[in-house]
Amino acid sequence: MPDATSPTATNDVAGQSGFLRFVETVTFQVALIAAVSAFTAALVTLLFASRQVDQTAASLLLQPLTWVVVAAAVVVCTAIAARLASRMVRPLDLLAERASLLFQGASPTADGWPQATGEVGKLIATLRQVALARETAQQAQHVMVNQLKAILDNASVGILFTRDGRFELTGRQMCLMVGWSESEMRGQLTRMIYPSEEAFTELGGRVREQFKAQGYFDGDLQFKRKDGGIFWVHMLGRGVVANDPSGGTIWIVEDITESRATREQLSWTATHDALTKLVNRREFEARLAQAMQQFQGRQTCVIFIDLDRFKAVNDTAGHAAGDEVLRQLAAVFESRVRQSDTVARMGGDEFAVLLPGCSLGRALEIAEQIRTGVEGWRLLYQGQEFTVGASLGVVQVASDLPTVAAVLNAADSACYEAKRGGKNRVETFRAK
Repeated sequence: MPDATSPTATNDVAGQSGFLRFVETVTFQVALIAAVSAFTAALVTLLFASRQVDQTAASLLLQPLTWVVVAAAVVVCTAIAARLASRMVRPLDLLAERASLLFQGASPTADGWPQATGEVGKLIATLRQVALARETAQQAQHVMVNQLKAILDNASVGILFTRDGRFELTGRQMCLMVGWSESEMRGQLTRMIYPSEEAFTELGGRVREQFKAQGYFDGDLQFKRKDGGIFWVHMLGRGVVANDPSGGTIWIVEDITESRATREQLSWTATHDALTKLVNRREFEARLAQAMQQFQGRQTCVIFIDLDRFKAVNDTAGHAAGDEVLRQLAAVFESRVRQSDTVARMGGDEFAVLLPGCSLGRALEIAEQIRTGVEGWRLLYQGQEFTVGASLGVVQVASDLPTVAAVLNAADSACYEAKRGGKNRVETFRAK
């Protein structure tokens, strides 16, 4: 059996309502005909009576009857006018009541509309069509909102919708990244997730520049969590409506903190010595080449260092003690140079120092500081004390040393001369 909301039940109700309206109309028309007939009969009777009596008697007879007929006519006409007015106004009252229920959501859109003919009927039909179109649009909008919510709740990346510098919609993953709930972020200034005002301003310039050049933003930047922690993200942003900033912007955000750290670690490993944490030979040569290009016309020097008596430590205490010597002496070297200088482990017990923008005289002073630092250093290892020395060769980059290899060979030659001269000393390269 169909329920009250089924098509069959609706048709039955509509049929019953139509039948009642038909009976009501027929009854009204019969009553109207009867009233008009009675009124006509009374007039005929009066006319006939006026022919049968004399003038005086007729006048006496017709005077009260005339008032009765007039009164009856007035009553009938008033009833007819009231009925007609009721039939015209009632559909409008029902329509107003129906509209109120519709906007309150207390009545289905398709059913319950009053019935009328003429202009009122056309108005009701038009309003019903408008209401049905509105309901269809609301249903479609509801579906789209649910779909958007599903995307925001289940996407594996952070999603943001912003407009006029404020958050409008925030996906679940984005909330997990920053530690704020969706309700806490909604309507707030986007500045709240940036590490500083400077970072926020700098990003604004980047965004405007990229949007102007290519229509979207694509870049890495830092965000700040609710607890104050800083993390790296990759962010892609596009306008919700192309070329219309008032439409807002959608942002896709991915946390790249771990991948960035891994990438940086791989880059660091490729350019540094794992034991001493100093740059390795390849990175030192790259920096020397760069310095030779950037400091053309300016003085640049290189120091080559070879440890003395290091083999004895390895032979006596083992390679673990030798590794400790290298680690500690790396710190000694770095403490004796300028902040702009580069200390590198070239391999084994050989080291080098790049001194960009440094005169030969100043380079010799730094080399001597390194030598005395090594000379005064001691290693206590498993109850034994070990000391080593350092032979250093210093070379100034010049036009007769045009390549990285030529500079390093010259510094190595000066270091060799220091060893030949008695070790634990500083020698300067002299071209032969």
